[in-house]
Order: sequence, then structure tokens, then C-alpha cells
Amino acid sequence: MGGMQGLGEIGYERDGPVFHAPWEGRVHALVTVLARYGRWRALRPEIELIPAERYLPMSYYERWLAALTALIVKSGLATREEIADARSRPGSERFEPAITAATALAAALQPPRTELATHVVEPRYRVGQRVRGANLNVPTHTRMPRYTRCRVGTVERDRGVFALPDRDVYFQDPKPQHVYLVRFTARELWGESASARDSLYIDLWEDYLEPA
Repeated sequence: MGGMQGLGEIGYERDGPVFHAPWEGRVHALVTVLARYGRWRALRPEIELIPAERYLPMSYYERWLAALTALIVKSGLATREEIADARSRPGSERFEPAITAATALAAALQPPRTELATHVVEPRYRVGQRVRGANLNVPTHTRMPRYTRCRVGTVERDRGVFALPDRDVYFQDPKPQHVYLVRFTARELWGESASARDSLYIDLWEDYLEPA
């Protein structure tokens, strides 16, 4: 929802707790450990499938829980009836290794898959170059915010080579490419009513950009 008009402020909470209720921490632990064991690559594509009328009133971890439930059902680990009853049916698949507080903690402490240092890929853009957000309108997952499409910014930093999430989350060829920190002025994104002093810095994959 970032950058969309009419949805109000983000509601930043200074010194707020990591979790506002114990169930939120349990959801976070389950998502982390199941992803580490290869059940799925990312939660966000499933969150994006939540209809808008359900998505907007939900809290952050309510969206996680809805997506987690959908992924558990799709992967065959449990049915919605089993989840609702908190009881497995005879013959249900057993997850191996069993998830415990210890395995969830170990999974959370594993470093995430990040930069693909072994891939040698020549960068398309250089620091200081002006670039334009590509006009992407894909029905599947993407990390490109809609408000950067067709907008012009400046490359501030080359972050290195990373897998393209649009493909990687679906277990497709990760298509390694450079990620750039791009600066957009607030007025470029939101018009003359925005402050001339403000800018937004955002990491964008090469497939999201074209020369300006």
C-alpha cells in the first residue's frame, strides 16, 4: 500500500513491541521455519492474492496468517478443516523434521539467501545515470511499486547481484541481475503538491528499469 493515495499515514509506532500478541510471534516462527525447509520461497505472492475487501481491514500479521493458511493447504500439509479443528486426520502427511520451538529458533537464526556473489553479471547501469521505471503490469508477484512505473530517477548505488524475485519465488530460473538504489524526487512521483526537498530511495532490479 506504500505510496498509494487515500490510505492515510502508515501509523509509525515509536518504540512499539515486535509483536502485539503472542499469536503473531507464532505465525512469524511458522512462516520462517516452513520457508527454510523449502515448502515455499516467499509469503508475499500469497498475500497479494487476498481480495482487497479482506486485505485492507487486516492487520499486518493477520495477512501473514491468511497467507500461511493458504500455503499450508496448497502444499498438502493440512486441510482447512484440520487447521480449524487443530487436529490432523488419519493418514495425514507428517512434516519432517517436526517443528518445535528449538527448530523454529534455529531456522530464524539462519542467514537469509541474499547476494549471489558467485554470479558475474555486467551491470546495465552506472551510478549517477538517470533511469525510468519500466511500465510493468504483470498479474504475478513483483517487487516493483506501481508508483515508480514510468517515473524517472537517478541511480545512487549498485547493490550487487541478486535473484529476480518475480521468478525466484515460483522456483523458476532466478535470473540473477544487479539491484540499484534509485532516488526519485517526491515531485516526480506525486506531483507539484509534494515537497521539493523530499526524495524516495528504493532498491530496484534491472528488469524494472530502462534508460531515461
